[in-house]
Amino acid sequence: MNRIRMESLKNKVALVTGSSQGIGREIAEALAREECRVAVVCANHLEKAEEVAERIRKQGGIAFAERCDVSEEEEVRDLFRKLKEKEGGVDILVNNARLDPWKRKTEMSEGEWFDRVLGVNLKGAFLCSRELFEQAKEKKWGRIVNISSVRAFRPAEPDMIAYGISKAGMHVLTRTWAQNGAPYGITANTVAPGMVVTENIHLRLTPEKYREESSAIPLGRGASCEEIADAVLFVLKNGYVTGETININGGMYYAP
Repeated sequence: MNRIRMESLKNKVALVTGSSQGIGREIAEALAREECRVAVVCANHLEKAEEVAERIRKQGGIAFAERCDVSEEEEVRDLFRKLKEKEGGVDILVNNARLDPWKRKTEMSEGEWFDRVLGVNLKGAFLCSRELFEQAKEKKWGRIVNISSVRAFRPAEPDMIAYGISKAGMHVLTRTWAQNGAPYGITANTVAPGMVVTENIHLRLTPEKYREESSAIPLGRGASCEEIADAVLFVLKNGYVTGETININGGMYYAP
């Protein structure tokens, strides 16, 4: 029997939504180190996405910044159409874009906030995944990774209900695309982090609050962005993992 090794991602076109900062930025940089051609995508602050792409280029990688509000269907179609014309189509999609639940505008009603969170976090992943599916099935190879959260499994506080629902819904998307993508060599998986120490964590957690939340984690700390990116690379390179959830939360939640 021939041994099947972890797959090379060299020259694959990878699109990472919400990759101008935080986890998304680290994933984009990790993919560039694997010699992917990386689309650094954001909805706002294109200059920050360009900074990430420029950093990748300075390190010898290939990257380009793109703006897209993933909750807008026509913008998603235009982005994927552009990448097909420019790069031959998208091979790898990482659905990382999300609305930060701690940045809700005070003037937004409950219903407005619910619609906006699900629009970006869940509808956006759905729209992008459909476009990836259509492009990747022609090549008989594709990868979808949905960045969910430990909050998909835990009861939510009242102001976190929309966020929790959006992240739980991503698991349905994963199983759907895993089933429908299998005949075309397309895999879909979920990576579900717990607390992650990004560059902006101090904007919502004081040092005292961070220590308090860390103490509730069996391993006693939050994850690094690099640890999350490592989990993403694993499911991208292992072609026999599909429909699964990689829980990476320091023991906060032991999912089956």
